[in-house]
Amino acid sequence: MTDDGYEPVSCDYHDQLEEAAMHKRDVDLEFDLEGVAQRDRGRIEDVFTSDGAEYVRFRGRQGPLEIRLDRIISMREE
Repeated sequence: MTDDGYEPVSCDYHDQLEEAAMHKRDVDLEFDLEGVAQRDRGRIEDVFTSDGAEYVRFRGRQGPLEIRLDRIISMREE
């Protein structure tokens, strides 16, 4: 993965993210935000494409974020 280039995620993983959004499930999300690994609990509100990359709109305790899919380290549903 390069800093500028988007690395698509697997279709299965993309489907898991969409399913979590559709069913409004709470998830634990670990992600890289500007080179810093972060973790938050919340809901994925949307999965969308913008400027040739895919993103999730995530609402966690830290507030709303748009996270590029290749920056997500892990997602865990409970």
